[in-house]
Amino acid sequence: MRLGYYLLAVFALAGCARQPAIAPHGIVSNNPCIDAVLAEIALPGQISAVSIYSHDADSASAPLAWARQLPAIGMNAEELLLARPKLVLTGNLASSGANAVLARAGIKSVALGVAPTIADDMQQIRAIAAVLDREDAGEALISDIQETLPNSQFSGPIISAIIWQNGGFVPGKGTLQDELLARHGFRNASAQYGLSSWGVLPIETLIRNPPMVIFMPTNARDSDARETRARQELLRHVGGRTRIVDFPDRLLFCGGPTIIKASAILKKTRAAFVKVMP
Repeated sequence: MRLGYYLLAVFALAGCARQPAIAPHGIVSNNPCIDAVLAEIALPGQISAVSIYSHDADSASAPLAWARQLPAIGMNAEELLLARPKLVLTGNLASSGANAVLARAGIKSVALGVAPTIADDMQQIRAIAAVLDREDAGEALISDIQETLPNSQFSGPIISAIIWQNGGFVPGKGTLQDELLARHGFRNASAQYGLSSWGVLPIETLIRNPPMVIFMPTNARDSDARETRARQELLRHVGGRTRIVDFPDRLLFCGGPTIIKASAILKKTRAAFVKVMP
């Protein structure tokens, strides 16, 4: 029965795609957020392939130099079957049926969704570390993340802020980014605009009632570059009322080691504000 699934995949792709140069019977990941954790805790040679998104500078959360040393693999079941892995680390693809196809082919998969809290994210790191038999490395990464987070609630003034990515998307209540803002002494302003977990905030609304800080990309390439320049030009109207801080979109994609990078920006911004406050 397993052979049948492999043959179906081969026939479906024959002549239209080249089989990826992936060592069989290994561990593959097709999720860029999982890749970011693997880059920190996996042993050399332990991973056979990473997500295609980790080969793209605009979408990668793992270090590019690390990711590009490994073959890339996509999201569809046929490509995963052709790779003949012993284990697939993936996102929550149950709705697309990819995980079900892997199960019928006898291929084990570990599916991890989007962690809504820092605690959930740390549990996901432990889950990844466990399947790699790298528990100590997982705990070391968790310790590094914890060191970047304030140990207690801020007693000083709370600074209103929003994370505003290209396309106008804003993380609100119930997201990991919302918790990061709170942990670093910011009040997520998304609620004042009527947004819930994730929403789209038009620039006109933002300009009418801006928060004290807008975390947003200030450097972009290709199609995002025009939008970024237009947004910056319009935001000149908020003048000295609001500080705009560079916050690349890729810092919104994942938790794991990305928390360390995002926390560094939040910590630096908070310190700069406190320094000038009476």
